Amino acid sequence: MGVKNLKKDAAVFLVVLLLSIIVYNTVQWYDSYLYRIFHMEAFLNWHIGLEGLSIAMSFCIFFVSYYTIGRNKNLRTVLFTCTFLAVGLLDALHTLTYNGMPGFFAEASVAVATSFWVAARLTAAIGMLAAGFIKHNYTVKQHRFIFVAASLVYSIVVSYVLLYKQEHLPPLFVEGVGLTPLKVNLEYTIILMQIINMFLFFQIYYKGEDTEEYKYIILSLLLSVFSELSFTLYLNVYDTYNLLGHIYKIIAYYLIFKGKFVLNVQKPYMALHETERQLAEYANNLEKLVQKRTAEITAANEKLMKDMDYARNIQSALLPVTLPKFNKVDFAARYLPCEKIGGDFYNIFRLDEENIGILIGDVAGHGVSAAMITVFINQHIHVRREYDDGRIRILTPKQVLTNLFYVYNKMNFPEEIYTVMLYGIYNQESHVFTYCSAGMNTQPLVLQKNGAIECIPIEGLPICKLGGVTNPSYENQTLQLEAGDSLLLYTDGLIEIDRKRPEYFTETHLMEYLRGIKNNTADETVDNMFDLYDTILGERNMIDDVTVLVMNIHDEQPNMENSIGGN
Repeated sequence: MGVKNLKKDAAVFLVVLLLSIIVYNTVQWYDSYLYRIFHMEAFLNWHIGLEGLSIAMSFCIFFVSYYTIGRNKNLRTVLFTCTFLAVGLLDALHTLTYNGMPGFFAEASVAVATSFWVAARLTAAIGMLAAGFIKHNYTVKQHRFIFVAASLVYSIVVSYVLLYKQEHLPPLFVEGVGLTPLKVNLEYTIILMQIINMFLFFQIYYKGEDTEEYKYIILSLLLSVFSELSFTLYLNVYDTYNLLGHIYKIIAYYLIFKGKFVLNVQKPYMALHETERQLAEYANNLEKLVQKRTAEITAANEKLMKDMDYARNIQSALLPVTLPKFNKVDFAARYLPCEKIGGDFYNIFRLDEENIGILIGDVAGHGVSAAMITVFINQHIHVRREYDDGRIRILTPKQVLTNLFYVYNKMNFPEEIYTVMLYGIYNQESHVFTYCSAGMNTQPLVLQKNGAIECIPIEGLPICKLGGVTNPSYENQTLQLEAGDSLLLYTDGLIEIDRKRPEYFTETHLMEYLRGIKNNTADETVDNMFDLYDTILGERNMIDDVTVLVMNIHDEQPNMENSIGGN
């Protein structure tokens, strides 16, 4: 409970206390002016009206507590149920047996009515005292009707004794004399219990358990104290102090009725109203919230796109800007990422005057993660060794892939990521292509000078996280090429058009298309392959990166300016 609310409620308690003290003492000061004995019929009308209201409120408190038990089985609620059912019944009999009322169950008299009054007040004080000692989380397992039945039995027994065994009970009021000491002492006992109840319920209130409800209960107990004090002063059952006590009582009952009944009835409506208010407020701010969120998402997306552009530029910088120029071979290549960045890579290495290194590969998947692996491979693939004395040793394709496999397995990459690749060395003098595959899933094609096309078988373990399970067995293979032949290398994105229908476009279809192409340059062959891909893809979205690398062998041409790519 907030400090602000505590101070506000404490001020209310203090004001009610001061007003009650002032009213109570003022009545005594102006006793000679205010005191009077009302006519019996007039007083009875007031009495029936006031008591009728208190009885109705007692039963309302009973009903709301009764149906609350069925939901939470709370022991404190059970005590409120039993207490106010019995109090309502005893107050009803007090009203019906009041002096001047017709005898419904027994002859109406001051003695009987006063006995029922004291019994009802004691029942209320004791019941609330018990409820105040019960902790909030104590529950019961028995059916609620058992407690109602116990309360009814209690009320019947007390009513029987007070109605039909009155002659055996000590008098509480003597006509012409006033209250007996017993009656006064009982009132003071009730007052003491109500004061204790105030402290008990204040502790509950201070802990924040249903604060609003217990605030009204405490105020009710405070006014009950002054009600009982008024009933220690009256000399006649129809006089001013008796009426003042009933007025205090009805106000006290209204407050507890407000706390236990009205607030519980209002709770769902108040919760609904608060929800409607929040919804209305949210609806009013929804457009602003949407605009704000849209702006935030747009800004985040723009930043992401900018970062992707940076990554694409970095990845593009790792690919050869221009391919090396050689006297007897021409190279052409093109890379088309599925997303802004991808997982395909290629490179051409001038190893010495005769030998050329050729690399193409594909990281599983595409996007940022695949692109990061291509960066790793670019940094860690070594195709030759340079010694301090100036000697250079060209590593065979088998050595290159084996070294890369073991370096890859030292890294903490996810196990599901792997790379397929092919690395080969072409000797310009002998026209021999020595190559080794690390799980490359597309076979190299040789487009012969006569227009025939040949598929070259390959095998080998991908670059993956299996270093502790198996040793890679990469083997060098050789392919004899002739002047006029073209070597075509490509990644599987070229023939992956529709994953649901893999037969839609296959390697066989590609070979059929390429068969018969003669006297094309490397650039023209690459263009032809991408024209075919664009035609087959149509309106579909790309599902993988596409890379094509073509080497075209020809007779020796005049010397051209060489540019070295790769490392």
